[in-house]
Amino acid sequence: MLPGRGIELVELLESRDGCLTLLELADGRVVRAFNCAAGRDMGDAWEHMTLNISPDMAGEKIDFLRTSDVVHAVDPDTSDTLYIRTHP
Repeated sequence: MLPGRGIELVELLESRDGCLTLLELADGRVVRAFNCAAGRDMGDAWEHMTLNISPDMAGEKIDFLRTSDVVHAVDPDTSDTLYIRTHP
């Protein structure tokens, strides 16, 4: 299966495994991500992600969302923008 439209975000989170990344969602919420387990269902254009589960991050919320929900990602230590969604 070819990568979906959110593969850049998945690869970013996988490369930062263990480092906090703040994800701003289209609805304005901000989600804390330390790690990411991702996949894509047949026929879907975007990946789905489970955050903070592999390994479990004590005290952190486990979130399940689609890469299409994320509008950008920020490194909270530097305030650098690490990802901006470019696909509609």
